[in-house]
Amino acid sequence: MAYHSQPALERLAHDLVHQSLLPLLWLVVDNSPDSAPLDAARLQPAGSQGERLDLELVSGQEGDGFGAGCNRGFDHLAQRGLRGWVWLLNPDTALPEGTELERLCQALDGQSARALVGTAVRDSDGRPEASGGWIDPGLDFRRRRLGPDQMNNVESLAVDWLSGCSLVLQPSAHTPPARFDPVFPLYYEDMDLCLRLARSGASVLWLPSPAVIHQRGAGSHTPSERRLGLSTLSYVLFLRRHRPGWVTLVRSLRLLFTSLLRLPLQPRRSVAVLRAMLAACR
Repeated sequence: MAYHSQPALERLAHDLVHQSLLPLLWLVVDNSPDSAPLDAARLQPAGSQGERLDLELVSGQEGDGFGAGCNRGFDHLAQRGLRGWVWLLNPDTALPEGTELERLCQALDGQSARALVGTAVRDSDGRPEASGGWIDPGLDFRRRRLGPDQMNNVESLAVDWLSGCSLVLQPSAHTPPARFDPVFPLYYEDMDLCLRLARSGASVLWLPSPAVIHQRGAGSHTPSERRLGLSTLSYVLFLRRHRPGWVTLVRSLRLLFTSLLRLPLQPRRSVAVLRAMLAACR
């Protein structure tokens, strides 16, 4: 899924075409077909032996979020009759070693077709990002996240959620076929998917290797107030769906009071949050 992401996707395409094992299909969903349509020719660079990626560019809906864009991609694959593992990658990720796809395929060998699998994610300085974790029952329900200690593991780990930044699944292996819930416009759609599929018996696994590099800020660009509003809406909806009522109440009240206190100094950001909270209650 891409939104105003041409430069980032060109860099990712370069990494993909120089992998030791080329992807069967490089599928890109363009969620800015009106304001910044992607140039498909620049997403098929030549590899060292002149090979090129098998690219399919799907026109999405202007302004669609991550989940809606991925669902459009899943539907496209289903219409083509293509089954098997799908590796979701943020536009602003990098695969610098050249062997990431081959090692991922090796790690997936023998995994259940219904598994959700995530990989380690590092920032541009090599530091680990929160690519997965566990959900706790209290207020600080996201406290336990994968960190430096887990990066040295050699085995996969069972977790509660995985980051959509680098997520692998077989949508058609689930009944009904796995889809993100588009009610989450920005963030939390990956957590929601993991929790829903886990309840139906799917395993949720994190791999310490391969690791992808997340070049944060180099991918999709959204105005800050709009991003804050969309992320707040997703956050409140996630609380209402997956957390106990008292946790939802306390966290929502804290968010409300904080926004009201900041209203005189940050009116636009505070209004964006308040509007999102109101929208979540409809």
